[in-house]
Amino acid sequence: MTLIATAAVLVAALTWQVNDDAGIIRIDPRVLDWMIAHRGEPLTSIARVVTDLGDTLSMTILATLTVTWFAWRRNWPTAVLVAVTSAGAGVLVFVVKRIVGRHRPPELTRLVVEPSLSYPSGHTLGTTVVVGIVALTVIPSLRHATVRVAATVFAAVFPIAVGLSRVYLGVHWFTDVLAGWIFGLFWLTLCVTVFAWVYRAPSPVDQPTETTTVPAAPDRR
Repeated sequence: MTLIATAAVLVAALTWQVNDDAGIIRIDPRVLDWMIAHRGEPLTSIARVVTDLGDTLSMTILATLTVTWFAWRRNWPTAVLVAVTSAGAGVLVFVVKRIVGRHRPPELTRLVVEPSLSYPSGHTLGTTVVVGIVALTVIPSLRHATVRVAATVFAAVFPIAVGLSRVYLGVHWFTDVLAGWIFGLFWLTLCVTVFAWVYRAPSPVDQPTETTTVPAAPDRR
């Protein structure tokens, strides 16, 4: 619960600074200018591919395939966990964007078209949550250690790459992306914590113990 509380405080603080145009928000123009100054090939092509792989459609397909796999295995609790966690991320993005109402960087800086609001980055939040929940539920079942390590590294690196690609392409401020990571980790941790609490195994202390009666030794007198 400490991690959830910490993430909630960070989310609240960052959102407050966005609304007041204060604090860490002031670094946004400098980060964007640095990204623009370092644009070039093959980075631009890579950024476009990464951002496409992290879009809503890609994450919906990944989440749907994962839910289907767990449902096919009749692991209904985990299927529901993946479905609720993934769908909740989309709802969270929709609601927060409209509450905050932050506009994207100027159109002249953008390399792709994005008509929606800016805060938080939906690509970043979505990949953090969906890739995260898929990794947490699927990786433990992988048989080979090398595959598990590779999948874990990918799950950690991919949301970071997606977030940075959004700033590089000029469609998000850096703090939009930072909020996507923090909001995503908050929601992911909350869902997993509630799931573990609901489906936790009963503690041995809580389980009734059977009393074994030892037969008395026969009287040999």
